[in-house]
Amino acid sequence: MASSEPASKPRTGRRRWAVATVVLGVALALVVGVVVGTTGTHSGSDVVTVTDDQCGGDSQVAHPGRQIFSVVNASHHADEVMLADASGGTVAEIAVIGPGTTVDMPADLANGTYTFNCFSDLGVMASAPVRVTGATSGSPTPALQMVTVDTLVGPNDDYETYAAQQLATLGAAVTTIQQDLMADNLTAARSDWLSAELDWERVGASYDSFGAEGEAVDGLPDGLPGGVDDPNFIGLHRLEYGLWHGQSASTLLPITKTLSADIATLQGNLDSTLIAGDPTNLPTRAHEILEDSLRDHLSGIDDLGAGAAYAETAADLQATRVILGELAPLIAPRAPTLVATADAQMDALQSALSATQDNGQWQPAQQVSQAAHEQVNAALGALLETLAPVPDLLQVPGIAASGGGDS
Repeated sequence: MASSEPASKPRTGRRRWAVATVVLGVALALVVGVVVGTTGTHSGSDVVTVTDDQCGGDSQVAHPGRQIFSVVNASHHADEVMLADASGGTVAEIAVIGPGTTVDMPADLANGTYTFNCFSDLGVMASAPVRVTGATSGSPTPALQMVTVDTLVGPNDDYETYAAQQLATLGAAVTTIQQDLMADNLTAARSDWLSAELDWERVGASYDSFGAEGEAVDGLPDGLPGGVDDPNFIGLHRLEYGLWHGQSASTLLPITKTLSADIATLQGNLDSTLIAGDPTNLPTRAHEILEDSLRDHLSGIDDLGAGAAYAETAADLQATRVILGELAPLIAPRAPTLVATADAQMDALQSALSATQDNGQWQPAQQVSQAAHEQVNAALGALLETLAPVPDLLQVPGIAASGGGDS
């Protein structure tokens, strides 16, 4: 008989639509230890049924060795299904199985006690423990400890420290822009604006992950009634628009003062769970920073005159390197080749981005050759494919990978 307890946190987030594709496709080839099933029929040696009030109540696993469980979701909701050993380590997993769906979940079992665990919007359910005994052959699937919020706290603390340092550098850069404008030196202000914008990109605030505070620092005029002339259009992109569209220093100086105050507010609230204090968001950030680059920078959506797409993407790459490094110890046992592959691809992307420069100076997209542009897109696309499984590899059971809108 299954036992039930409340879920620690409801599932939320826009990435749920992508989980099945990512985990059942790309991650299957990467994950060692956590075995992810592929969609199938009742082909397994044992049928495991998930209902609204039971998790694998019909399972009769009794022998060690190779098992292919046919997991049948007979409930009315999507579930995450794990098979855990007596220590709580995961030996097989289906990251998401929709209602009315059957998915095969293979595993190689040693002697011991195992439990099926099901996570859904309704809570957490566990099957009765099943004892596996008998002669063994082959190598059992190594068990991995379940990713928990506590698992991610250390890497997230490191990220907060890093982000705080970048925000301090950004604050100093905005002060320099203020000094340029007070001296009516618009040429210097444009140069220093790029430094400030790259400081912000290196923070890694992708997909509105810093909420309203991040929008105040680097928001776009999209959706504002007055567009670029709307009084609520503020921050770095407001400065960009003014600096590259002939606005005076006296017009732009008040914007820098407001921006300095907004950066200080963000620094004070950085550890809020609405900004960067939720550790479960960190694995998502590892992929979405560069996904944001593709969507906003390389498409030209957020270019208000500076032509800084390649420079901004290079800064986003720096932030991704930092975050992937913080998560690497957790990724390695789940996907042993992922980090090394990503490192090589990040180097390739950096080389492609550097090739868009002219004598060490970043060039606007329209001044970059089509071949160089295609090299950047190809390198970024390959890297994004490699990083795509990270949010699901390090997903805390019962909590969907999160995401948002524009940063």
